[in-house]
Amino acid sequence: MRRCDRGVMRSGKALWPFLFCVILFCPTAPMAKEMVVASTSLAGAIAKAAGAKEVRVITPGEMRHPPEYDLRPSDLLRFEGADIVVYGGYERMVQKLLETSKNRNILAIQIDTETSPENLMNQVRKISRILGTEKERQVWEESFVERLKLLQKKISPYSGRKAVVHRFAQPFAQWAGLQIVQMISPGELTPKVVAEAIAKKPELVVDILHFPIAKVIAENAKCKYIQVINFPGVDNTKTLEDIFEYNSTQLLKVFQ
Repeated sequence: MRRCDRGVMRSGKALWPFLFCVILFCPTAPMAKEMVVASTSLAGAIAKAAGAKEVRVITPGEMRHPPEYDLRPSDLLRFEGADIVVYGGYERMVQKLLETSKNRNILAIQIDTETSPENLMNQVRKISRILGTEKERQVWEESFVERLKLLQKKISPYSGRKAVVHRFAQPFAQWAGLQIVQMISPGELTPKVVAEAIAKKPELVVDILHFPIAKVIAENAKCKYIQVINFPGVDNTKTLEDIFEYNSTQLLKVFQ
């Protein structure tokens, strides 16, 4: 072997410890997290808006009240290859979901699923920062804001209508510009509450499809009645935009 070749080999060997340290300690760009497991269709819609490439929703889409669903052994397959798990915190499955995520080293993120546009956009931003999909989120947000402006314009003739509103439908009622004369909650619909609501002469009762309780008020007050949604699923609704589209359509239909 020539002298110069030996020199090259020696210098190459000398470089190995240095190269090892560079590879070990130099920071690299964070890997994109693209696969999300979502507890419900609402959590899934938020993750999708945030730019997740694949979203696996645990709760069956046809379920009327998704928080009541409990994790089943067959659902564990949905966690394969997941980067993060998104959940609301009120689901019956929470404990099992968190244990499964921890055992598989999957990041679990709790979000606030109150369905006002402002909060939904905040939660989408939160998830997009984790996913590394800020650009996709920005494109979605601009489209979302514009679509909601158009819907508000369509339902504007009915803003100011006096309404008795289910607590879980409050975000929609406020966004729609309804005058909430009384808000009711599950477990509080006593004869006294019903009588008080009727006495306020509402023009509309806004109930929630997932947990309806207020039809008796509409029947006795002889006023309009609608059920709105917070969880996509009914009538092939899938996205956050679909929630507002569906709910706005219910309002338009009942007054036309």
